[in-house]
Amino acid sequence: MTQEPRCELDNDPLAKEVSDAQYHVVAARRQAVEDRAWQVPAIIFAAQALLLNAATAHEVSRAASVAAGFAAAFVAAMAANLIMRQRRNQLAEYAWLRDFERMRRWDLAHHDSDVRADRVKELDMCRVGQRVAGIKPHVTWLIGTLVLGLLGLALSIYVIATGNRI
Repeated sequence: MTQEPRCELDNDPLAKEVSDAQYHVVAARRQAVEDRAWQVPAIIFAAQALLLNAATAHEVSRAASVAAGFAAAFVAAMAANLIMRQRRNQLAEYAWLRDFERMRRWDLAHHDSDVRADRVKELDMCRVGQRVAGIKPHVTWLIGTLVLGLLGLALSIYVIATGNRI
């Protein structure tokens, strides 16, 4: 009877050659990415705030207002792509590290934070706090970024359609 592979690395004939040093490199890279993960959305929100401020300023021309609104929408689209790529790469590294730990029969140290939090039986949080904390951060950043982008787009369309500024 053939045994099912326990993890992705079990199918890889070179996996036995993966060293502990490589594991530490991937773990350090994952931690560095996680440490910087929220810098990108924070900078993007600042850029969108600046663009929306420019789009609604009375001192700028209608053309500049429209351009700033469209730029806010464009920045939102680029940011959404970047946020989701970061998340995809983060999940890929979690999976690689988890597979490595399983292959070595180590305790699993690399889980998504939600998995770790689910293991805690008694959280010192109210139900509302637990629900808010349960929303994945990349989802909230993504939604916020897209809402601001849509606001910029709507603002541009309004200025084009009516000729008025807000």
